[in-house]
Amino acid sequence: MGRCLICGDESPLTADRLGVCLKCVRRRPDEAVEIAKRVHADTRMVFGLPPAPPRNPDGLPCGTCANYCRIGPGEKGFCGLVLNSNGLLTRLGGTPEKGLLEWYYDPLPTNCVAWWFCPGCTGSGYPKYAYKPSVEEGYVNLAVFYGSCSFDCLFCQNWHFRNMSQNLKPLLGSEELASKVNRSVSCICFFGGDPSTQMMHALETSRIALQKAEEEKRILRICWETNGNMSRNLALKAAELSLKSGGVVKFDLKTWDENLSRVLCGVSNRVSLDNFREIGERFSRNGLKCLF
Repeated sequence: MGRCLICGDESPLTADRLGVCLKCVRRRPDEAVEIAKRVHADTRMVFGLPPAPPRNPDGLPCGTCANYCRIGPGEKGFCGLVLNSNGLLTRLGGTPEKGLLEWYYDPLPTNCVAWWFCPGCTGSGYPKYAYKPSVEEGYVNLAVFYGSCSFDCLFCQNWHFRNMSQNLKPLLGSEELASKVNRSVSCICFFGGDPSTQMMHALETSRIALQKAEEEKRILRICWETNGNMSRNLALKAAELSLKSGGVVKFDLKTWDENLSRVLCGVSNRVSLDNFREIGERFSRNGLKCLF
């Protein structure tokens, strides 16, 4: 039970730390967002992350995710991986040469949120996209957990990714990560954190791994679990890889309301919803499995 700093009401929907209730987010959004900004700034300071996406008019644009940071001299981008060093953008992670991530093999069937139509859990798309007409027992998913995010969800269940953003380790190049795709791997899932801030690394890893799988005539599905807050061209490239390989695009939409997104997630969800609509309308009719 918490007390709203705007209306003073006590409500189970008002977390002690957040300090605003849903009613005030809807009725008095400007005040609610300002209160939430202070909470986000305090929590991000612990991990050495900028309080909000930088908007320096003289800064350099990043453009990887949809926060569209303009990073001033000596500043970092919202994700913590991009630095303006002497007038040049230095990417500390998220490039083909170095991704900030952890990885592991997850035996199939796994706890994929799309398990009910995932080829690895159901055999959907067999024999083109699945090795077996049912569960792919004996195969694994290469789970790639990225250590950065374009959102700042105050109640993130995977909040520990921020430790990776702060320490900038472990780092792994796309080629080395792709080498983990052995003959037992039938799919890769990029999640986190979120892949939206490290799309160049994820796309290059996918390219290398898919090329090798094609040469060896093996199945390899590319899947995404993302907030969708990435530039449009990168979102479409991700969807195209999933369509080609029989993978799944999973949008983790936190909220429909933009003001509630600013309060809970620290940024707007407008681009996420736009990408959600674009991918759904453009690719679903062509056979891409999407979970929203």
